[in-house]
Amino acid sequence: MKIIAQTPNERVLVSLTDNELANLLGEYSRYDVKREFMEHAIKNETEIEISDIYQKHRLIADMQKNSEYESARHQLEKLLRALTPIENKIAKLSKCGGVVLGKK
Repeated sequence: MKIIAQTPNERVLVSLTDNELANLLGEYSRYDVKREFMEHAIKNETEIEISDIYQKHRLIADMQKNSEYESARHQLEKLLRALTPIENKIAKLSKCGGVVLGKK
């Protein structure tokens, strides 16, 4: 994206590629945006609410960082680290006939 100029009413004119426009719309590349939409947007000088897209992205990122999500993920990682050695030992014992799981 290239900044071209700033207008008197605090707007900035920019030049960007199709892929950069797709990224601003939340897509991976221009191939993920319908061609008709791109053509219509360019032809009709469509205004895209980038600040709205950015605010929603930040809201989701903040929720993940500051919520129970991060705590739960951390707890699951700790549990996995604790269970992996136990699981490996049980598997080793089962192979040599020392433990048969599910039978009494």
